[in-house]
Amino acid sequence: MRKFIVGALAALALVSLASCSVNAQTSNNSAAWSWTAPTTFADGTAIPSTDAITYNLYVGTAGKGSEAATPVQTGITATTVTTSGYAPGAVVCGELTAVVNSIESGRSNEACKTFPDVPSPPTNNAVK
Repeated sequence: MRKFIVGALAALALVSLASCSVNAQTSNNSAAWSWTAPTTFADGTAIPSTDAITYNLYVGTAGKGSEAATPVQTGITATTVTTSGYAPGAVVCGELTAVVNSIESGRSNEACKTFPDVPSPPTNNAVK
């Protein structure tokens, strides 16, 4: 029995999230994140439907590789989430982990989006 539990925990640590993406919404400086839920452990064993899967989101605002060591959101139960408060010109990048039975997977692929910068002010303004 002990051997099975250790094997299951090791397999869980290798769950991967295949397709993480982000869409920057400039109207409210928010980022809409979405991903595909894993259905199997790395060894090909199905994740039982009775096991709840939650997700942790790690975000950085200084470009690729800038994700924080601590997640900005934990316990996410859907495969989409929105974060907000980004400045114009920010390069927001994020990674996700899956959590099953209190065991956290490795991080997903990195998804990044650049928010449009503030436009330059008009020039050559004149009154005649």
